[in-house]
Amino acid sequence: MPSSDPPPPRPARDPGGRVAYLPPRAARARKLILRSQLGRGWIVASALFGVVILAAGILFLARDGRPGPPWVRVAPLAALPAGAVTQVQLAPDGQVVVVDRRDADLRAFLGPPGPCPVQGTPAGGFARPCAGQRWDAAGTPSTGPGATGEAPPPLRRVPVSFADGDLYVNPAAGR
Repeated sequence: MPSSDPPPPRPARDPGGRVAYLPPRAARARKLILRSQLGRGWIVASALFGVVILAAGILFLARDGRPGPPWVRVAPLAALPAGAVTQVQLAPDGQVVVVDRRDADLRAFLGPPGPCPVQGTPAGGFARPCAGQRWDAAGTPSTGPGATGEAPPPLRRVPVSFADGDLYVNPAAGR
């Protein structure tokens, strides 16, 4: 004999048709109880998200720590002799990088090109002897002994970075 009672609710949903509910004992803790399975969509989405994170990590590690723009590669560190001042030409704009390795730390300065390379002086500064230009240890133009004519433009100190045995400078810093 058929029953006139309505069919019982599906076990995945409560009688109100909600997917989740807050049982009376959990109301204080605000714990939401899910009454249905999440399904394949959630599994696929989480797997895809994991693959994206893994790919981003691989790309980040594959850079080998080389700094990106505006950093510019100057030279291999082995090509810059310790205990000396070396001048290296920067390709993009013709400026020169003066690398000072006389002290315990390495310093780099950006300066204008000239007729001869910048050299270190015994007092710790810099000089371009053929042009009569002199700078102190901070790169400020000097008018002391050995300087002739008008003062040269200052040497601007730039930040340095090392990656894979190469020296990089940031010529855009401190403009």
